[in-house]
Amino acid sequence: MAVRLRNAGRSPALTLLVFLLGTSVTEGQGQIHGSTAPAGSSAVSAVSVAPAMPGLPVLPGVPVHSVQSAADLALLLRQLDGEKRVLMIAAHPDDEDTALLTVLARGMGVRTAYMSLTRGEGGQNLIGPELGEGLGLIRTGELLSARSLDGAAQFFTRAYDFGFSRSPDETFAMWSREAILEDVVRILRRFRPHIVVSVFHGTPRDGHGHHQAAGMLATEAFQVAGDPSAFPDQLAEGLPPWTPLKFYRLLRGLPEQEDLSVPTGALDPLLGRSHFQVAMASRSRHRSQDMGVAEAPGPRASRLALVNTAPGVPMDPQAPLFAGVDTALVVMAEMAGGGMAISRSLQAYGEAIRQARLRLRPEDPGSVAGVLRDAWIELEEAIPEVRRLQGVGTPGAPAWWGWEDLAQALEDRRARLAEGILGAHSVVVEWRVDRARLSPGYPAESELVVWNAGDAPVTLRAILPALPEGWTVEGGDAGPGLTPWEAQVVEAASLLRVPLRVTPPPTAPASLAYFLQEPRGEGRYRWPAGREALWGLAGDPQALAVRVELDVDRTRLSIQREGIHHRVDKAFGEIPEPVLVAPLLSVTLERPGMAWPLAERSPREVTVRVVNLSPAPKEGEVTLEGPAGWTITPAAAPVELAVGAEASVTFQIQPAAAEGAGRTRLEARVTLPSGDVHEDGFAVIRYPHIDPAPLRIPAAVEVSRMAVVVRPGLRVGYVTGPGDGGVEALRDLGVDVEPLDEGGLRGADLSRFHTLVLGARAYETRADLVAANPRILSFARAGGTVVVLYNKYEYPDAEVAPYPLQMARPHDRITQADAPVRFLIPDHPLLTSPNHLGDRDFDGWVQERGLYFLSRWDNAYTPLLEMADPGLDPVRGGLVVARVGQGAYVYTGLALFRQLPAGVPGAHRILANLISLRGEDLDP
Repeated sequence: MAVRLRNAGRSPALTLLVFLLGTSVTEGQGQIHGSTAPAGSSAVSAVSVAPAMPGLPVLPGVPVHSVQSAADLALLLRQLDGEKRVLMIAAHPDDEDTALLTVLARGMGVRTAYMSLTRGEGGQNLIGPELGEGLGLIRTGELLSARSLDGAAQFFTRAYDFGFSRSPDETFAMWSREAILEDVVRILRRFRPHIVVSVFHGTPRDGHGHHQAAGMLATEAFQVAGDPSAFPDQLAEGLPPWTPLKFYRLLRGLPEQEDLSVPTGALDPLLGRSHFQVAMASRSRHRSQDMGVAEAPGPRASRLALVNTAPGVPMDPQAPLFAGVDTALVVMAEMAGGGMAISRSLQAYGEAIRQARLRLRPEDPGSVAGVLRDAWIELEEAIPEVRRLQGVGTPGAPAWWGWEDLAQALEDRRARLAEGILGAHSVVVEWRVDRARLSPGYPAESELVVWNAGDAPVTLRAILPALPEGWTVEGGDAGPGLTPWEAQVVEAASLLRVPLRVTPPPTAPASLAYFLQEPRGEGRYRWPAGREALWGLAGDPQALAVRVELDVDRTRLSIQREGIHHRVDKAFGEIPEPVLVAPLLSVTLERPGMAWPLAERSPREVTVRVVNLSPAPKEGEVTLEGPAGWTITPAAAPVELAVGAEASVTFQIQPAAAEGAGRTRLEARVTLPSGDVHEDGFAVIRYPHIDPAPLRIPAAVEVSRMAVVVRPGLRVGYVTGPGDGGVEALRDLGVDVEPLDEGGLRGADLSRFHTLVLGARAYETRADLVAANPRILSFARAGGTVVVLYNKYEYPDAEVAPYPLQMARPHDRITQADAPVRFLIPDHPLLTSPNHLGDRDFDGWVQERGLYFLSRWDNAYTPLLEMADPGLDPVRGGLVVARVGQGAYVYTGLALFRQLPAGVPGAHRILANLISLRGEDLDP
């Protein structure tokens, strides 16, 4: 039976499900194997699979989680009475005040959300090689991982983090102020916060241009979100104007006296830690940004300044956060013009929730089952009457109250209360899928598991699929005497397994976040038309979702469950994962870019890797296509792939004889006998602290032909950091390079190398590097060359350089990729041999010139370059060189880690000169 996806009320299927330590794998291969057999007993009888129904209209982006413990139930009860919503706004992942989010969401039960304008794509990556959009996926996952701990929801705008910005003008020139303001207003109207907290002030005190822009946009959005003439297209989408009641700014270390202090260091007995400690655990999820912090006990506080209020709300800077914000459900009904019947129901509901909080015993969640049922009854009486009156308001009532707001608040309570009732009765419902990846056109087996661990029967009434267009789901065989529509009783202390076969259509697209589906503009994403319900969310909802109807204690409950694969790892045990849709084939090249010196005339090889991700054998023809004049052999090659198998086809490529410097794109594709063409790779960015994130990789390689030479016979040892592209670049230049891992660095005979390269951020990630420093300096004194690429404060702080040097805090950097560069000593050997560097070598750079430049250095070092961002004083610490004994020592903050993978010719020529330098070249 085909059913249609309904996005209303669906939360992103990216919630963190497991916290493990480990290393990264970006995989482009198929099946994940593992057992999905659930524990327990009871045979499967029948399944009732009913037509799809709309999801409950809870607020988009605000997940409703199942209750798995008494502590979960107690935390849930904090959320079920009054309706308070707070939205925090800042620019990047890691800008948020996580402690304030935690005390609001976990401690007070406030519906809380953080809106990051960007996904952090322009930063550096401590844990792996991903940059740009891949890094944005990692940091999106890290924010969701953090939110799974602190309890807040997560939103974004279209803004792309293009790197450090020195002013809001520069930022808005890239983003478009109006476009990002529209996004912020959209989230305000969708989430409808009563309080907005801006992390930044919108002034130069914020530093980063993105920070200033975030403060300015938050201020403006607060003022215009309630104006129906602002962005009227949103009104047509069903997002009416919304005026928040209060606007605060965060005070981080600022001396203002007129502020509000919100304690965050109190011990929460339900969490076993203070909210600040939970917040620090949340902050440590930002692993790609080296944000791991201690979870310190003791009193803490977040400080806020009240900046503005809505008409009628007192402007009292030191009043409690929610003073003047009366959001009791009964008050909401009265303000909307409700009658006595609704008020009585909501008063009784609130009293039942209060009684549940008083009566809950951790060892006996069933102690509150009765009062939760009472709350359910009252809620079920109020909701139809509210829906009947929806859209009818009292003339002159404040814009933030109304039937729509109350209706959504009550629907949210119903969804959360249903989970609470299940938890109180010790009923667990899961949808377990036998694989982590589904293939278009092929069925997957799964089980809906209902584990009744309580002491009274429950009844499974129906399973209501909510699947994308064209998908089908079939139930299992009916048991004796049962029809497919007959309810099934799950007795106390028993488990029911309902088999479900799910089949995506042959045309089902591969999983890919909605914001990556269209080509990105320079400064912002292009959100796809027709998917407005997703705009601003962290990602797409899980493709596999069902609503399950159950009768529990004479109460009909409707809950949503997403299909999860439970992978079993031999070392770590069971690891739940969201289910993705993969293409039948993944087609990738061994690397996305290649540098090719013009002097090298011999052919090169390019390898195309094809992986069969489908559950059936596949065959096809692989081709590699390039521009006219290029010789590519073979013209085509057949591949035959068993299930889960991969094949590699190597092509020999040769440019046209007369071709000079420039860039050429070669594209691979696989054509199946059916005529279907596959020309993309399906990669999954996988780290243990985030959910797997799919990424589409074009099956193409950019070949950069360039005039570059290296000193003949060089042998280079490379101490790799998190990933800077240097090893691959050197191999492209024909250099004999050996990556040195921890064992290799400690035990290597360094004298066999001419040059040692200490990679980007190696001093931050390689503890063995500091330990090996005496050997490294001895290598230089004996005549070797040591090249230190950009490193952070760990480098000067460790005092490992041969002569003193320092970095300013904040560090000197050049953010303009086209900033003018002046050669201080144009005839210096490092700038002239073996490549004579000039202005053209700084053409075509991406994102920035460099970062973590030195600010002070010993006279033994010679600075070679000077550059400046517009309007600022020039800096000279981007490239310095010193003679050390018989050898040479170089530090450069130039952003080669961005330029080399991008195929920038000048970066390769600079790298060639760095490794070719010799101590004797520096003699007077």
